[in-house]
Amino acid sequence: MQVNQVNTAVPRKIIKQNSDSNKRSTNNIINSKQVPTFKGGLDSFCLGVADLIENGGLAISFTLQDMLGTNLPRPIMGLRRNTKENKGEKNIKFAAKELVREMLTGPSMFLIPMGMLGVGKKVIGKTVNVPMNFIKSFGEIHTAQALNEAGQAISKQDFYKNAFTQIIQNAKSEPQASKETLEKAADFAERLAKTAKDKAAQKETLTKLSDEFVGIIKSHAKDAANTDFTIASISKTASAPFKETVSHMMSYADDIVEKAKNCDTGKINEFIKKLSNKKVIERLGANIAMYAAVMAFLQIIPRLYNRAEGKSNAGLKGLMKEETLKDKSLDNVKVNENEQNKDKSNPSFGSSAQLVNKLTGNGLIGKLGRAIEFEGCNVSFPLLLGIMGFGILIPRTLQAKDKYDREEILRRDLVTCATMCFAEKELRKGFSKLNEAKSGLVLAAKDKGFKQQSFAKKLFDYLRPIKGVQVLSTEQIISKYSGVDKYKDGIKGFCEFIEGQGGNLGKVFSVTDEAKNIVQRLLAKEGKDIATADNSTIKEVLSKAIDSDDVKQLTNLFKDKNNPWVQKAKTLNARFTALSVLVLVPVFLGFLLPAINERATKKRIREEEAQKSTKQLNKINMLNPNFFNQTQKTNNIFSDMTNFTK
Repeated sequence: MQVNQVNTAVPRKIIKQNSDSNKRSTNNIINSKQVPTFKGGLDSFCLGVADLIENGGLAISFTLQDMLGTNLPRPIMGLRRNTKENKGEKNIKFAAKELVREMLTGPSMFLIPMGMLGVGKKVIGKTVNVPMNFIKSFGEIHTAQALNEAGQAISKQDFYKNAFTQIIQNAKSEPQASKETLEKAADFAERLAKTAKDKAAQKETLTKLSDEFVGIIKSHAKDAANTDFTIASISKTASAPFKETVSHMMSYADDIVEKAKNCDTGKINEFIKKLSNKKVIERLGANIAMYAAVMAFLQIIPRLYNRAEGKSNAGLKGLMKEETLKDKSLDNVKVNENEQNKDKSNPSFGSSAQLVNKLTGNGLIGKLGRAIEFEGCNVSFPLLLGIMGFGILIPRTLQAKDKYDREEILRRDLVTCATMCFAEKELRKGFSKLNEAKSGLVLAAKDKGFKQQSFAKKLFDYLRPIKGVQVLSTEQIISKYSGVDKYKDGIKGFCEFIEGQGGNLGKVFSVTDEAKNIVQRLLAKEGKDIATADNSTIKEVLSKAIDSDDVKQLTNLFKDKNNPWVQKAKTLNARFTALSVLVLVPVFLGFLLPAINERATKKRIREEEAQKSTKQLNKINMLNPNFFNQTQKTNNIFSDMTNFTK
């Protein structure tokens, strides 16, 4: 989509370059008519939904889709099941089955881990909610400096300082922590420690620290286009968004650092190593226990909803005679008991330290360990696939009441599982792609070299659920589109981000009239126009004028965290997040899929009845060969009589 031609006539108040105008704030520079607003009721609602999903993770996203797409509409559709065949009578038993199944399945996947983590924190300690790699990495930082200058076990604030030093050092890619890094880490630790007893103040401080960290990593990033400014790295295998990393750090400190204070200082390093290894294994046990508990409960659910439905398949009511329904046998495939009694000996990993090293390393066991990690009550994507397959599809199929029930389960739940795992993500990616082309803004992160990839590889990256192209979160959008002056090369670094991720600088700077006019004025000096200039030209022109008042004024427009670019990018992504989660997926799962299932079953029964009638007719013909000829003669007589009357 081409940007409309820009009028090169610049308003006098913009051309005027006096000291007063240079000191004006962003709010004074941009008048209300020039700034696009994204604060309408619908957009505010969409932004709220997007933030809710982002903060709650898979648990919120899945629950919203589950409630709106299955829990509420499917029982309603169940009441209407076969109403025509039942003379308008509501199918209460089938609706009860749908209600019990859907209300128990989705919530249990997250409420069970949530409850177990709550108990685990009381019994095991706060590290039960910290990923294994983080426990291992924090343990290494802890043992590297377990004593303070007085020879006593370090405090939580001291540990915070050491951990922040490692985080900031990694953000700057420093081989050794500089004096500036040490001072900044000490400042971070002191501010965080002061808010230990005040949750509200702690949350506010954490937000400020996160903003400052983004500025640090942004100003040192060598590749602005492909660096995620929100990620804090402790080690090669332990990295997460800054706030999440700090949360893990505080949990470790509340648990292990506090216990180390009561240890003999001469044996403190050995104590920390053993305790951190123990916590890693406890975390592994917690992951396995949560997964096993969810899976065990899911095996019971088919029995519960089958009991709510009654002995016969209520989905066939009105399609078959009652005696036929009652005679239907459960043709389920039973699990071979010999398979259950096979030797399931576990491989030996040697000592606990060796097991921990393997679980937190880069080998196969380490990758498997990370794959089964819960993120709070959120299951990882591999775990979600396992739950869908072994916790939902298999037990429901095995406990189906008849072949019709089994077919509906496979059709309904295969599509539902695939939709819940993939569809919402793919829809958001597709919508972000369309909006990127229209707005010029970068709304999703792509891997380095994405432009040079083949069409097939690009398509694959869009279809991959957890890697490849990923829609930018709110935090990522803020980190990229605000504080442009913090980029390593200022406005040039911002341009490299837009260009490197496939955005359009001309469209980006045209979001507000003020920015468009500044860029247009600079391009006009080179005989160029913002409507036709490519990314390289705009970046080059801005780089040449990097120290000019125009570029400083342009940079200042991006200073605020809620600037028009942040608002527009957030709103565009939020609209389609809400549309996908609240409308498209629920309508398909809640109304279209049950209707498809009902129609398919009716069609199957009609075909079987037709085949049965044909077989009976053939059997009669075999017993009385003259029956068909006599019937045909009778039909011919009636046909002749009809023709005669005409």
